Order: sequence, then structure tokens, then C-alpha cells
Amino acid sequence: MNHSFQNIELHPDAGPPTLFLPGWGFDGRVALLLKPAPNWIYPENPLDPGSIIEDLLQLLFSRNIRKVRLVGWSMGAMLGLEFAARHRDLVDSLVLVSLRPHWPEPELKEIRAEFTRDPEAFLKSFYRKCFLGDKQAYRKFCTTLEPLYLAAIKTNYDRLLRGLDFLAAFKIPSRGLTIPTRLVHGKQDIIAPVKEMAALPGADREIIENAGHFVFLHEDSALQHELKKQAIQIRFSRAAGSYDNYAIVQSEVARRLAAKLPAADEKADIKTILEIGCGTGNFTELLTARFPAAKIVALDFSPEMIARARHKLLGKTVEFVCAEGERFLQEARGKSFDLVTSNGSLQWFSDIDNALHNIGRILTDGGSMSCSIFGPESLKELGQGLQAQQCLKDSLAAQTFPRQEKLQKVMQRNFQKAEIVQEIIEKEAVGVAEAMRDHGGLRTPLAMFSSAIAGIKKETMVVTLPGSPKGVQECLDAILPTIFHASEIIKGGGH
Repeated sequence: MNHSFQNIELHPDAGPPTLFLPGWGFDGRVALLLKPAPNWIYPENPLDPGSIIEDLLQLLFSRNIRKVRLVGWSMGAMLGLEFAARHRDLVDSLVLVSLRPHWPEPELKEIRAEFTRDPEAFLKSFYRKCFLGDKQAYRKFCTTLEPLYLAAIKTNYDRLLRGLDFLAAFKIPSRGLTIPTRLVHGKQDIIAPVKEMAALPGADREIIENAGHFVFLHEDSALQHELKKQAIQIRFSRAAGSYDNYAIVQSEVARRLAAKLPAADEKADIKTILEIGCGTGNFTELLTARFPAAKIVALDFSPEMIARARHKLLGKTVEFVCAEGERFLQEARGKSFDLVTSNGSLQWFSDIDNALHNIGRILTDGGSMSCSIFGPESLKELGQGLQAQQCLKDSLAAQTFPRQEKLQKVMQRNFQKAEIVQEIIEKEAVGVAEAMRDHGGLRTPLAMFSSAIAGIKKETMVVTLPGSPKGVQECLDAILPTIFHASEIIKGGGH
């Protein structure tokens, strides 16, 4: 193959992998400037238009990848569109970033002349223009990738010239695509001006106000929100094996939510249920008990969580789907459910308004939604204490969760009738007190008589400590590592 691809990690339950196609003058490593780094497949050399489509086919067939999601940027968006037009059965969806439908001949002639006259000087100037509006990313690029790209000019010279030939000849495919497509553009882009943004029938459009050519690096872009979710997914997947041991509050909320649902004999018309964010299946188990005859579709974005849930509910009539919730709802055309429910997941959504709109769209006539959602005050005092203790500057994940007032407005926009009930969970943290007693027992057998208690009162974690300074120090030695681990949870890291 003329291209070599990196980051090829496939999971059978994770859905179609994402493949990134970079713009002219770059290779796929430029996607690693994104934070968190994406788990996208990418080419580690610049795209060669003459061979990339055949190399993509060879990659998919050799790895038995039936469908792929393509994220194409600039020239990569053009090539992604061409690939989808020729092989639409292999493409799950398209994200086309900074797509310019046509490059004027005089502009390309000038680019070719400057590039052939002094390739290094031209590329340096070109790179600066691409990063306009993102100084931090540009500084990182200058110290990491730019030296590598400039050192490889001789190696990639002919390939870059073929890229310019492709830009001159490219035309938007005449046949319309039935593949879900999103166009993303920066309003401050001077490489592919937003006024020349491509128009594709049926495609969603996203224009970021203060972004340039590297719009996918912008914090407001949907791709950035997606990557943050990806990081959360990875952490939850790592924690799948121990999640049930720690999800005390989530279990209590699940029990309360299930109790608020109508009993099967009261609501006989609930025959289909969608659960968003099923995790290890604790709430799913309550749903199967309450609606034994209903068909339940349980959704989660973590393959490891899905595997745990499947094992827990062997023999139950539950269809498990590994997919990201917002994307599933966006693409759930033709699906309908009598009840959509979720226990403690919707607060992670990047666009709660759009998600609730899509939930309303897939409800049957007379259908309902019943969900629990954690609010922005969750574990506030604990978070503030950990921020001070660890000198953290970044905001806690819970602070970004939607407030009740916003939820009320959003619900009223999307449903005929909406009711929000706020409840505060108070729990005893038995394990914390036990940990202090066990730790003290290593030093004195009298520790077993300790009356230590720990728990959560409203939004505050309360821990009783001994009266002696030495006893206080020993107890803190026992629990502080665990408390610091909790900070990762508060920041959205999972267990």
C-alpha cells in the first residue's frame, strides 16, 4: 500500500470505527493535536489522491471492517466524499470538515508556483494560515509535527503536487448520498472561506463562529464534544468490573426512578422501551421486573458495560445495543418506543435540547419519557475541597450538568406535558468508616471500638474523626487516597 495506517484498534461491539482523512500538506498525526486524543484510524503520511481510495479498500477488507465512519478535513473531506460516492455500502456516516466544493484555477496556479519555488517557505506560511485563531495548537504543532513535515518535503514532494492536481479537478459528486452527513466549517476560515462552504442535500450543517480552518480543534465543535465523551467511555469501560461495588447512589436513584414508573397492569400499552445508558444493567433489571412482557432495547456506549449487562440479564428479553446515546437518537429514524427512560446518563449529553427533541420524535402517540439526571450541585462541597487540596484549576464535571430551570424550559419545548422533581440523596458511606477502622487495627486492636461514621448529607461528605491528632492522621492516611480517586469521578472520569 502507498499509505500506512495507525491506531487500528477494533472492538466487535463498538460499532463502525472512525477513519480520519487529513488535509493537503498534513498527515493523520495532526488529529493527535486534539485533546483528548481520538481513537481514530489515520494515515501516517500525506494523502496521495491517486492511491488512497484503493488503499482504504485494502485496509477495510484486510481488517474485515464492514463499515467505517469517515471524518475528512479539507482535501481529506473531498476524498472522503469521493470514496463514499463510489463505495456507499462501506460508509456508515460522513463528517466533512472545511469542505470547499471548488478551488479557483488562478488561486491554485499561484499556490503551485510558490510551492515549487520554495516549498519550505510556502508550507510554513500555509501552516500559519491554517492555525489562524488557535495559537496554542499552532505552538504545539510548531514544536512537534512541523519539523517532521518540513524534513520530509523531498520525500513527499511529488505526492503534494498530485494533491494540487486533485484539488484542481475535484467536483462534488452529482449523485446524492443517502449516508448521514454533517458539514462542519469555521466562520473565520481563510483557506476555505465559509461563504464557499459546500452544500449537500440532506446534510446537517455546523458553523463555528470563532474557528478557522482547524475548526475540529475548536472547543465548541461537535467533534470535540464527541471526544470528551470518548474519554468518559474509556474510563467507564475500565471500571466496568468494579462499577457495581461503588455505584451506591446510582443504585438508589435507579430504585426511586423505577418506583415512579407505572406498573405493567396500570399501563398495559407499554410494549416497547428504550433505556439510554444501561451501564451494567442494574436499572435494566428493574425494568424487566416491572414490564416482563415489554421489548426492551438497552443502550450504552461502553462495550465492557454492555458485556456485564448481558451476563447479568441472561434469559431476559432485552436487546443490547452498543452506541453513543445522542448519535443513536439522531439516527433513530423509523424507530418508536412507548417509553424512553434513563438513569443518570443524560447529564453527559452535549446538546440536551436536541436529544430531548429526538426522544420526543421517537415516542409513540401517548408515549412518555421518564429519566433521572444528576444536577450541577452534585457533590459540590466534596469537589470544592478536593480542588483546594489538589490545587485543581479545571472545573468539575458536575458543574456543567444542566440546571433545573434550563431542563424545565427544554422539556416544555419538546413535550406536551413536563414535570421535574428534584430530590437529594443522603447515604451512609459505610466503606469509608470500615477503611479507617481496618487501617487503625494494624496499629492497635482498640481500633475495633471506634465509632467512626461517614456519609453524604445533602451535598456534603461528612466524616467523623478521632479526638487525638495521631488518630486523625492515621484515619486520613487510610481514606485520602480513596477520596482523591473520587475526584476523578467528580471530574467525569468514572471509577
